[in-house]
Amino acid sequence: MRITVFFILGLLFSSSLTITGFTDERHLQEKFLSFSFDAPTIVDEGTTLQVLMEGAPACLYQPGQPVLPMITRTIQLPFGSLVSDVIFSSGRVKTLALQKKITTSPFPFSQRTSDELSNVTFSIQTAYSQESYPLRWFTFSTGGGLNQHSEHVTFFTVRVFPIRYSQATDTVLYIDSCNISLIYELPQSSPFPTKVTNDLVIICPIRFITPLQLLTEHKNMVGIRTKIVPLQQIYRNYPGYDKPEQIKYFIKDAVERWGTTYVLLVGGLKSHLIGKPRDNVNTGIRDWHLPIRYTNLLDDDALYDPGFISDLYYADIYDSQGSFCNWNSFDDGIYGGWSHSTSFCFSNNTIDEIDFYPDVYLGRLPCRNLFEVQSIVQKIITYEKKSVDPSWFKRMVVVGGDPYDDAGTNYLEGELIGDKALSYMSGFEQCRLFSSNRYSDPQLTPITQNIIREINQGCGFLLFDGHGGPSWWNTFWPGEFDALIQKGGITVFQFSQLRNTEKLPICVVGGCHINLFNVSFLSTITDLRNKHFMWSYGIPTPECWGWGLVMNRRGGAIATIGNTGLGYEAGGEVGDLDGDGVNEPDCIEALCGYLETQFFKGYQVNTMDILGKNWCYAISEYLHIYPGMEQWMDAKTLEQWVLFGDPSLKIGGYYK
Repeated sequence: MRITVFFILGLLFSSSLTITGFTDERHLQEKFLSFSFDAPTIVDEGTTLQVLMEGAPACLYQPGQPVLPMITRTIQLPFGSLVSDVIFSSGRVKTLALQKKITTSPFPFSQRTSDELSNVTFSIQTAYSQESYPLRWFTFSTGGGLNQHSEHVTFFTVRVFPIRYSQATDTVLYIDSCNISLIYELPQSSPFPTKVTNDLVIICPIRFITPLQLLTEHKNMVGIRTKIVPLQQIYRNYPGYDKPEQIKYFIKDAVERWGTTYVLLVGGLKSHLIGKPRDNVNTGIRDWHLPIRYTNLLDDDALYDPGFISDLYYADIYDSQGSFCNWNSFDDGIYGGWSHSTSFCFSNNTIDEIDFYPDVYLGRLPCRNLFEVQSIVQKIITYEKKSVDPSWFKRMVVVGGDPYDDAGTNYLEGELIGDKALSYMSGFEQCRLFSSNRYSDPQLTPITQNIIREINQGCGFLLFDGHGGPSWWNTFWPGEFDALIQKGGITVFQFSQLRNTEKLPICVVGGCHINLFNVSFLSTITDLRNKHFMWSYGIPTPECWGWGLVMNRRGGAIATIGNTGLGYEAGGEVGDLDGDGVNEPDCIEALCGYLETQFFKGYQVNTMDILGKNWCYAISEYLHIYPGMEQWMDAKTLEQWVLFGDPSLKIGGYYK
């Protein structure tokens, strides 16, 4: 693959378009992208300048770096297409001297525990480089995954930066137009079958097969062709560096042999009382019914996860060229490696190439015993078979407050993210449990009794955004960051008060370690100072918050999506980061806040009513703006977002 850059005088195409060009005997294809831009607009913000440009609505977002205009475009190519050349040409490059420096992106906030709140710190150079930022006029990324129609495609995303800035001289270079020619080679064949024979594969240990037969029969009855494959069969017949990789190779075979699009993993730790979270840096196997993959991405911060659980590993089967994406591109036995400092683990700071785009819709039921399997199977069947009552299903509850001390903007980030999610859910009754209602309407605040009351009334969707741990979720009153809300939020120990029976929501949660499902009673009660990274600080936690909500006997949720590690949210407001034409606070347009809200956009705006499709849609939309391999924060945001639930679940059931 080559990258070619030309600079030519005169005007190029004056409007944005995409066209398909020639074909030759090597199956080469060409697509053109054309962009035009107005002259830069300089906005004086006091101590710094903001630079805007018509035609480049988005912003390049890298914490600590100048905020510059950007435009992104994503093209879908046939799956397995090979990019052979990307040719960039532009009009005249012009220069503009500035009197002040350009505004920089603030550092994000971590959704960590309350006694450790602070901005994330980064390792960045303090001396201004003589080189222009960014280094090039454009970058591109590719990935292989499922599109909105459940088709395997290769995504080609280009990001164009029509302004480049020298911090050393306070000058900008800018262009008024550019052309990009993408030349790619079509695949000679497709690895996928012409006829689908199996839609859903359930992977589990042998002991769980009997109760899962009921789920299989139900799925087949509603038209989801389903089969159970025991782990022992996979281990006998598939290769791999370790057991998680054997499972991943089996999933690849199921996709190529049967046309499978849904994968349900069933199994967590073997006990609530005791269990070894991990056997090595890559995996937990010995005390697990079904193995887990740990990544080796280390946060560039004083507080960090020493790797974290990622079920996205099992869903990300292919890279953009259709090859197996093993998350171990250096073949060094370190999976998902991304380190920043020699003080951690890896002296050479290797970063594994990861595709990120899901190739199957994947969820997990981290059941620890037969009773849990039987309970969740019955929940899923009842949810899909019963006629849903719009009086409770067409209702959404959002819970949020003021999670971060963002001096200067003073945004109530949790509430803003909740409002953004609600803006997508037209036709739904909206219930806001916000900390800003503290004095105006105390019944609508994130107090525990209010949360329990609203869940018990029933709702189709439930969103929390704030702070969390394996056993709790909470937030702050506006501007009061000394302590979390007293008698606020909700813990796993209070789930026993839930009585919403069969009125079960899909719950999306913003907060750290909400879905950290490697916890057990003994491992958490003995980790008083977090030396073993259980994030419990001595609170006994037999099962994590996210799974505890799903497993609640008298209600709870039908599914939960949340983080297995430290979550991150953007602070401040520096521009229209996602380029949708609406300039909103950055907590909505980047990191966890952006990912969470895309789930609801997928459901209501794009009318996708299958649970796993919305999980996949949110990840894909995120990647179209923020390529996963460019910043570790983006990679982690995607890798740790785990779905506890049936990915083939029909949202609202089959009899609405």
